[in-house]
Amino acid sequence: MDTRQFEPIVEMTNVGLAYGDNPPVLKNIDFAFRRGSIHFLTGKSGAGKTSLLSMLYLAQKPTEGTLKVFGNNVSMTDRDTLSFLRRRIGVVFQDFRLLEHLSVFDNVALPLRLRGMKEKEIRHRVIELLAWVELSDNMYTKSSEISGGEKQRAAIARAVINRPELLLADEPTGNVDSDIAAKLMKLFAELNRLGTTVVIATHSNELMERYNYPRLKLENGGLSYVK
Repeated sequence: MDTRQFEPIVEMTNVGLAYGDNPPVLKNIDFAFRRGSIHFLTGKSGAGKTSLLSMLYLAQKPTEGTLKVFGNNVSMTDRDTLSFLRRRIGVVFQDFRLLEHLSVFDNVALPLRLRGMKEKEIRHRVIELLAWVELSDNMYTKSSEISGGEKQRAAIARAVINRPELLLADEPTGNVDSDIAAKLMKLFAELNRLGTTVVIATHSNELMERYNYPRLKLENGGLSYVK
């Protein structure tokens, strides 16, 4: 039996994060995300949501405690291994981080091309997903020429095209209307049903009330369940 399926996909033990000599943004976080779970992450502006997500994405290491992702102690893992682990993670950034000289199609296809997937399969997957997020008409438009809401959808498509084991979404419905938001949440739910662990950072009480997923709250540097 493969016991890895029972291990947390992310495990934090007394995790803290500080920038330089400033007071810690995060401190004494003890939490584990089990495989196949889905959570909302909330908290006031400046509470540390983006900082926590950046650690989960392996963009930075904790300054205190132990963070394990896919069973790997991040602080003791070399750069090449961290780069490989990142390929198993999908991220929706608040600032999109699209390559604006590339078309929407090429942005979304990029993770699959990095995997070495055949172009025929890439085309099939990308076209199908862009239809789902209602970007078929902008498929070959440069990312610099589309609206903020369209960039948001393109960024989400790029994050999920690789069917990641862990999906981190920072305010994923912040720039889209309610109909598109519902469609995106359905996409996240379907990925979760297929086994992806999903963490959705949001300020939207309406969104959290509509979808009754467990809520985690960042407050005073700590992380806890909302009752």
